[in-house]
Parts: sequence; structure tokens; C-alpha cells
Amino acid sequence: MLTLDYSRSPDTTHSPAISPIFKCTPIKNEGNKPDYGFYWTSTTHVGQHGGGRSAVYISFGRALGWMRKPGPTRSHVLMDVHGAGAQRSDPKAGNPKNFPYGRGPQGDVIRIYNLVRLVRGGLTSN
Repeated sequence: MLTLDYSRSPDTTHSPAISPIFKCTPIKNEGNKPDYGFYWTSTTHVGQHGGGRSAVYISFGRALGWMRKPGPTRSHVLMDVHGAGAQRSDPKAGNPKNFPYGRGPQGDVIRIYNLVRLVRGGLTSN
């Protein structure tokens, strides 16, 4: 079982929001900052965005979004809108470049090329 650890995050402890017994792949995020990957779960959203084409993933790093700044410029700022440990869903296939300012009210960054973590029961060792 994956264990989220909300006392850990890239901005507070420079680590992923997961139990330290697990290794988490470091990445450079869309803002070119050191971060940690998103991991797909086995949960498919049957009714969301086209009947089974989206799946749930967990962010062990920053859960970024493109927030639109108020005013006439209509510019966007990239920020951590959900935080480490967030659950989100994205299309299972496609091109993330088709979503230049994300999706949803917070402009959630679309990461179609997420990671997979294989976990099985049993004892762990450090």
C-alpha cells in the first residue's frame, strides 16, 4: 500500500509526499523546478471526459496549475494549486501540448506521461 506522508513535500522538506521507505523518481516540472513524478492508479473514470479515457493519479510532488491573472492581459502564472499528495485525473493517452494552459478552473497541468509504481504485499527492508 502506498502511504502518503503529508508532512513531506518538495517545498518544505525537499522530498516527495510518500513514506521514505519508497523511492520516488525526481523530475523537472513544467516550471523547470526539481520535483517528483505523478503515479497512475488503477482507477478509470468511466463517466468523465469521454467514457473511460481518463484515469486517476497521485502527485507526490507539486500539483501544478496555470492560474489566470486578473485584468485585461489574460496572462497565466504557473503555481502549485493542489499540493503534494493531490489526487487528480487526466487522459490516459494523447498529447499534453494540446492543453497549453491545463484543464479545469485551476488550469490543472495535464501530465499524460505519468509513472507507474508496482507494489505487492510482503515485508520491506531499508
